Amino acid sequence: MNRAVLIVTPYFAPQSHAAVFRAYKLAKYLPSLGWKPYVVTTDWNYLYNEDPHLLSDLPPEVEVFRARYVEPSVRGLRMLLGGRDRTFKAVKAEARAQTVTSPAAQRSSFAQIAYKYLLDRWLHTPDEYWTWKRPAMTMARRLMREKQIPLVFTSANPYTCHQIGRELQREGARWVADLRDPHAYNARTSSPYFPVYARQLAIERAAVRSADAVTVAAQAIALICTDLHDCRSPERFHFIPTGLDDALRPECSEPLRPYPYLIFSGEYLREYGVEFLRTFKAANEHPDVSALGYRLLLVGRMEVNGHLRAAVDELGLQDCIEFVDHMPQKDLYSLIAGAKAGVVLSAPLHQWWCLYAKMVDFIALRKPVIALVPDPSEARTRLTKAGLGVFLEANHEAAVSTLVDFLSGRKTPGQPNAEECDLYLASSQVRSFAAVFENLLSGA
Repeated sequence: MNRAVLIVTPYFAPQSHAAVFRAYKLAKYLPSLGWKPYVVTTDWNYLYNEDPHLLSDLPPEVEVFRARYVEPSVRGLRMLLGGRDRTFKAVKAEARAQTVTSPAAQRSSFAQIAYKYLLDRWLHTPDEYWTWKRPAMTMARRLMREKQIPLVFTSANPYTCHQIGRELQREGARWVADLRDPHAYNARTSSPYFPVYARQLAIERAAVRSADAVTVAAQAIALICTDLHDCRSPERFHFIPTGLDDALRPECSEPLRPYPYLIFSGEYLREYGVEFLRTFKAANEHPDVSALGYRLLLVGRMEVNGHLRAAVDELGLQDCIEFVDHMPQKDLYSLIAGAKAGVVLSAPLHQWWCLYAKMVDFIALRKPVIALVPDPSEARTRLTKAGLGVFLEANHEAAVSTLVDFLSGRKTPGQPNAEECDLYLASSQVRSFAAVFENLLSGA
């Protein structure tokens, strides 16, 4: 058996964000199981933070190939024609060096609306990575021919990855389609314009029905796809949670701040509202908690989470909430290890199907998780199995009481389920993927 696999994803190191790490950890740990990973990804990164250590941490068996990607936008076209570097890394460095408002921020709201319509309705069809498809296909075909690669793994979104996997399957490869989210089901990851959405839906449906195996980052994704795409082959779905990087697991759990703290990591979306901030404020002012000096760390992209500053000021929380910019995973793991608990937020009816990447880190590090999530939900189910959930109800008074009991030490989740927690390590994730790959190649 030729244990070679082609991993196709536009999100890969040195990019450093939640969408990267599922495929990245797969590539990183597959060689330890006797597999040879080849990665086809993009050459330019327009949107995300970077961590150069991610590339240097890969074993030498991992070969990364970068196909030309031109973002279908004014920025992408200008860079293609020799304009100045407007990738995320360059723009962020420039913003740190300047305090003036950028020309883009000075555009009229009408111009912004018109430009967004142009992108979403006409230039992002089926998504913004369609310009990468042809270069990626050319590179993938060459690699599969020269290296005799029998298997392709695509990680979606974007929908373009499904298209690449389907074409390579038609040319003789076995195809594993990985869904990190149910993208055609979720308004945030599908187009608001029907002609574009219809195409996205058709692409995802073809992947779910045609791929040789479908792997999902949450069990609920398989349930959604079964209903949404009328898929009557449930044995084709494999629930494989994304795992925390074993090699970066902290050796100790000492707090990295001189005060006890809770930690929220990732993007604090506007739809989360400010109810948790109100709950935290009330609990922190309770006589049984106030003397302990708890703070809440909000760790994530400042350009995203910055919208919360107004609410923090309005609630008078400036002294007990700390904004921390995006950081490398190793540093984040250490910060989590020293926390009293992690925080996972949604809303009473929001993203019931989601197994949050940030929550995976908390579970793997066996850290209690204060969760404001729907009931029922995938997050609640997994936290309950791990024995780590501290669930806040939608009722404000009940939520404050629960949080006070936890912060004061009166009530704790108890001992975590070690066996369940270890399912959220990258080593477990990759063993599960390898089992799927081997079954396909052996004809089982």
